[in-house]
Amino acid sequence: MIKLKNLKMKHYTKMNNGYYAVALDRKSCDVVKRNATMDVVVSNHITLAYKPNNKTFEKLNKLCGKKVDVYIKEKRANKNIEAFWLNGMYLTETYKKLKRIDKGPAHITISHKKGFKSGDANTMFKNPTYKQDLQTEMEYLQGKIKWISFNNKKENNDNRPIR
Repeated sequence: MIKLKNLKMKHYTKMNNGYYAVALDRKSCDVVKRNATMDVVVSNHITLAYKPNNKTFEKLNKLCGKKVDVYIKEKRANKNIEAFWLNGMYLTETYKKLKRIDKGPAHITISHKKGFKSGDANTMFKNPTYKQDLQTEMEYLQGKIKWISFNNKKENNDNRPIR
């Protein structure tokens, strides 16, 4: 028997080419779209984990297809982008709280001006020029947890294997 002494193994974490999200149902998307005031209307999902590592991938993969109730706290906006800031997300069946894994607050990008990305909503939450409390005005929204692949396309700087 061979003894391996002081063997150091490097741990490699593979990132997955896509993201987990709560994909809003048609009725909820329509509610969000009615609040859009800018050129590019998004309003269809809440990102939970963008390009998650394997541990996060496996954890969220078990929840795929589960229904989620989404509660809105407020609408925030600046001159380039507007989004709903969430008060909470809960699995419909068990009412267990669902948390966003990525940094930044859970939100639904409603719309933005041309030339901006939905991801720019994260920067807008710290110093919005517009805030509207919606906790008592809006009913909850609904959706399902879904894995959204980048269509097996790699980004230019991504040398990892396609999952």
